[in-house]
Amino acid sequence: AEGIMSAAKFSLPKQWTDWATWLLGIWLLLSPVVLLFDFETPAMRNAVVVGALIIMAEVVELTIFRDWEEWINVALGAWLIASAWLLNITTPLARTNFVVVGLLVVALALYEIWDLHRDLKDKI
Repeated sequence: AEGIMSAAKFSLPKQWTDWATWLLGIWLLLSPVVLLFDFETPAMRNAVVVGALIIMAEVVELTIFRDWEEWINVALGAWLIASAWLLNITTPLARTNFVVVGLLVVALALYEIWDLHRDLKDKI
């Protein structure tokens, strides 16, 4: 039983990038109401789905750390940026929100990937 417990150990995010990514996911969930674009269905659905996916990726990282979680965030951030045009989002605040949050999610994920590889290199 001890082996199972240690394999599924849960830990709080230690990296500031993880906390920032959590906040961005939560912000995306709330942004349709806060920025008043909940009437634009594609924009609202996009914000809620991508926000939930970002949060789920962070939960996975908490339980079993894998660097692929960061690559999922790179893809989600890139989708947010592209979705501003691909979904024909008409509300300017929604479009700006998706681009800014997408850029931040990508930047945080790439920084964390770089930092992880730098730490591994330093240990060798």
